[in-house]
Amino acid sequence: LLEPKRWRPLRTRLSPTFTSGKLKEMFSMIIECSNTFEKYVDSLIANGNNIDVREVCARFTTDVISSCAFGLDTNAMSGENNKFREIGKTFFNMSLVQRIKIQLREGLPTLYTLLGYILPRDDMTQFFTKVVNDVIDYRRKNNVVRQDFIHTLMDLQDHPEKLSINLTNDLLIAQAFVFFVAGFETSASTIANALYELAQNQDIQDKLREEITEHHDMNNGEWLYESIKKMPILDVVLK
Repeated sequence: LLEPKRWRPLRTRLSPTFTSGKLKEMFSMIIECSNTFEKYVDSLIANGNNIDVREVCARFTTDVISSCAFGLDTNAMSGENNKFREIGKTFFNMSLVQRIKIQLREGLPTLYTLLGYILPRDDMTQFFTKVVNDVIDYRRKNNVVRQDFIHTLMDLQDHPEKLSINLTNDLLIAQAFVFFVAGFETSASTIANALYELAQNQDIQDKLREEITEHHDMNNGEWLYESIKKMPILDVVLK
């Protein structure tokens, strides 16, 4: 884990990435992923197979966090062998050595670099490192500015005085990786548990569906960020 000297300023600077205002800006991207999610679930139903709700939710949130935080279209719902989804699975089923490497890279990047030949990078680390580096290189070369998590990290790396520490490339990638894993896992678990409870309580499910449909119709068939905040039943279900 990062020591307080580096953790506190990083937390302070990175937290505003997902304020209410930022989420509103990202809402259209979430809706786009949701439309893909709806088609994905419909295709699974059409095949007549059992649906692993936990896995389906994880694929959805993988696409959402990748789009909103990194500006990537990962297509986790497009096929079974998706690399980004495999990274998520690998992280939660990694060996002790892999876990030690992750901790070293996040908390002691200098030592991690020195031990690079002793602890060679695995496929998961190599892939994610390349993805983040490619995104950053593309944005720098093409002067692309997108107010997301990666942009915040790039800005902090370019202006070390904001943190009073040097945000090395290894530390930047480690932060991005932890954010990616934590972002899809927590949201996927919340959605999956909510769906389970709704399946067990048909009356609440009906009330929630009625509330959502009512707001959808009020907005002429559009999903609005402001409407989400006006749904008390949805708020209670997710809490």
